Amino acid sequence: MILKNENDIYIFFETIGQLEPRSVLDIGMFLKRIGSVSRKVMNREAPKELQLDGVDAFPEIQFPVWDRIYNHRFDLESFCQGRVSGTYDLSVVLGLEGLRAKADIAHIMERAAGCAAYVLADRAAEQWIKLPSAWKVMDLQVEGDVYFLLDMGER
Repeated sequence: MILKNENDIYIFFETIGQLEPRSVLDIGMFLKRIGSVSRKVMNREAPKELQLDGVDAFPEIQFPVWDRIYNHRFDLESFCQGRVSGTYDLSVVLGLEGLRAKADIAHIMERAAGCAAYVLADRAAEQWIKLPSAWKVMDLQVEGDVYFLLDMGER
């Protein structure tokens, strides 16, 4: 469950910094999975005014601080069954390999795209992304690691 790739951490915060979203849905609760106890990591920070909601894929591990990091938390089953409503500026799906045992990755990617204007995903998403022609995909590289920023257009 614990993620340690510094490039993943960098791309998470850099994407938030560049897009300046008002709302983010963190699918898999990336900050939880890197062991963060705040919204600040490696001298980067998710602004306190950012609506940061999380989809918890690892509910067996709990720590009260995550209630302060995330504005709302949803369980993965509710998210996959479409019971999480709302529209976000950005969905983040990092550490996909660790989510494979928890849910169907193609379904997670479909749901992530259905609720946000942008989706940030790691290199493992490539085989799962079914792209309608209207979406734009940008490859982002950090020291050889590849990430994808999907732009679904106006929501």
